[in-house]
Amino acid sequence: MSMELLQFCRSESISEEGLHDIIERLGDKSPRVNRYTFFLEACTNERFTDGIIRCLLEYFPDAASTITKSGWSSLHYACENRHVTPEIIQLLIDAAPDSP
Repeated sequence: MSMELLQFCRSESISEEGLHDIIERLGDKSPRVNRYTFFLEACTNERFTDGIIRCLLEYFPDAASTITKSGWSSLHYACENRHVTPEIIQLLIDAAPDSP
């Protein structure tokens, strides 16, 4: 996985534009299935927006289905974020309706 993408998803400067730039630049070096730690980190970021979730799901539609070893999904991580909106929760549910 790209440490650059992971660090950006953790940062206070996370943005849709920045995500597009990093992902486009990474190209084939982008993370693959089961390596969506960056997505989970974005879900916990206080600056997480519905635009950011849409951007990430555009490039990584399977990311919302990620389940950690402890059994948590992206929805669990997002619900721990006090800044998450009902719209973000709905986007995650729509992206992975079978996730726990």
